Amino acid sequence: MHDLRFYHTLRELTVADVAALTGGDFRGDGDQELITIAPADKATAGVLSFFASGKVEVPEQNDLYGACVTTEQLASALPSTLTLILVKNPHKAFVQAVNAFLRQRTIMDAGTGLGAPSIADDARLHPTAIVSDGAEIGEGTEIGPHSVVGPGVRIGRNCSIGANVVIEAALIGNDVTIKSNTVLGGSGFGLFPDDQGLSAIPHFGRVVIQDRVGIGSNVCIDRGAFDDTVVGENSKLDNLVHIGHNVHMGRNSLMAAFGGVSGSVKIGDWVQMGGRVGLSDHVTIGDGAKLAANSAVLKSVPAGETWGGAPAQPIKQFWREVAWLSLNAKKKNKKD
Repeated sequence: MHDLRFYHTLRELTVADVAALTGGDFRGDGDQELITIAPADKATAGVLSFFASGKVEVPEQNDLYGACVTTEQLASALPSTLTLILVKNPHKAFVQAVNAFLRQRTIMDAGTGLGAPSIADDARLHPTAIVSDGAEIGEGTEIGPHSVVGPGVRIGRNCSIGANVVIEAALIGNDVTIKSNTVLGGSGFGLFPDDQGLSAIPHFGRVVIQDRVGIGSNVCIDRGAFDDTVVGENSKLDNLVHIGHNVHMGRNSLMAAFGGVSGSVKIGDWVQMGGRVGLSDHVTIGDGAKLAANSAVLKSVPAGETWGGAPAQPIKQFWREVAWLSLNAKKKNKKD
């Protein structure tokens, strides 16, 4: 379910409406009302999803009675309980449907139903800071000049928000530090090809920053496409770090400067990542793992292991290869 603090419904749609809008055919209950969006493996009644590739994990107690936009060729891979909307390009059709009934609340268009912002009496806001409708600012929190807090955003107690920070579609805990020029809750980097070239996939998730997190300057943390992007309690991000959509970072983990985390990565507790580390999408970094500076991580790292290199590998193997290359380079130089 999309968070009504950050997104509002433009109109009601049924499965038949979506089929007509996208030029598709439906198979199942055309009168089903659609109220939110989710991945296909969470498409309960009233949910609109899409399926373009891969595999759908059906819950043990199958409650997938929602609707799914897909192709005729992929229909057999989906649970028979789903109502299907069959189209040629599921990504394009899904975007068309979502844009017809959901909209992000923005500073310029917060929609209705939020009310005035709630700001604690002892919170300190620079006169140039902007706090939008429905936002909540906790006790003892400070917000610097020219920072923007979007509609519905919640910031807890005793937080420090620097200058020129932009926060939207985010829930922030207590004792959080966010330094200048950081952006939280922007749309993730999700694209699909269509007849116009490349088009953006809409993002209707959130960013969740837990208590005592430290975020440096010029950091970008994208909101999730469907789910949340989460930075766990007491984790620390250095300057110039990027966290992609749907990433889940555990507690007490850290990433040094110039690091980048692709979408849907899972990072455990007490993970240490050096400068300029890059993580490929959908990998898992186990609890207590360490990644050396400049590592390019293309596959999952088991808990407690130290990896390095590009592509990253267990650190002992990495140093053996470095030593072998160094030795053979010296031999070649002697021959020359």
